[in-house]
Amino acid sequence: MIDVKELLYDIDLKLNKIGSNEHQGIELENKIIALRDAEINVIKTKFGENNVYKSGLDSFQKRYNDLEMLIEKGGFLSLTEDGSPLNSWSADLSSLTPKYMLGIPGSEYILADKANCKDRVLVVNLSKHGDLLRLLSNSNYEPSFEFQEVPGTVSNHRYEIYTDGTFTPKKLYLWYVRYPVQVDFEGYDHFDGTPSTTVNSELPYYLKEEITDIAVKALALSTENQNAVTASQLKINTNE
Repeated sequence: MIDVKELLYDIDLKLNKIGSNEHQGIELENKIIALRDAEINVIKTKFGENNVYKSGLDSFQKRYNDLEMLIEKGGFLSLTEDGSPLNSWSADLSSLTPKYMLGIPGSEYILADKANCKDRVLVVNLSKHGDLLRLLSNSNYEPSFEFQEVPGTVSNHRYEIYTDGTFTPKKLYLWYVRYPVQVDFEGYDHFDGTPSTTVNSELPYYLKEEITDIAVKALALSTENQNAVTASQLKINTNE
C-alpha cells in the first residue's frame, strides 16, 4: 500500500524546479486524475508485454507479486445461449464484483452436461475473433466434450464460449485482474458534488516511483514542462 500523501509529495518534488515556484499551479484534482491514470497504466504494463522485459503476467514470479492484490477468483458465472448459428453461449462480465479489468489467460473453464454426464470440466482456449471460424472448422481445435476443450472469445463485456451443439454449457469459471480502488485525497469536490476523501493506493510500495513518474509525465506534458517530461521519461524507461 502507498500513502497517497507520498504520491502527491513526489509529484510536486519532480514537477517543480528547486528553489522556485514554477509549475506549482496544478490543482489537486488534476494530480489525482493523473495518479489514477498512472495506476491503470502500470497495471496494463505489468499484465502485458509493453515493458522493459517484453514479458507479461505469466513470465515470472515478480509479475504476480506486482498484481497479486488485484487478482480475483471470479467464481462461477451463468452461461446463457446466444441463439447464434455458431452455437455460442456467453456470460456477463459486467456482473462481476469487484469490477473486471483483465482476464487471466489459462484460468478459464466451464461446467457442461451431455446426456448422463453432468458437470464435466472443459478447458476454455481464449482465441482471437479473426481465428474463430478457422478454429471451429478444424478438427484439432473445434469444441469437444470428450477432449474437454472449447474455444472462447471476449467482446462487449461478455465472455463467449462455443460448442458443437451436442452438449450444454452451464457455468464459466475464471480468474481476473480487478480495477484498483481509486486513490483520492480530501480537499476538493468530485464532479457529482460529493467531497473527496483520503484513499491510499492498493499497489505495493515498490511501485511508487513508476506510478509517480507516469503521472508526472502526463502533468508535465499538459503544462509544457519539458524538463520534467524528459526526466520522467528517462525514469520510465529504466523502471522495473
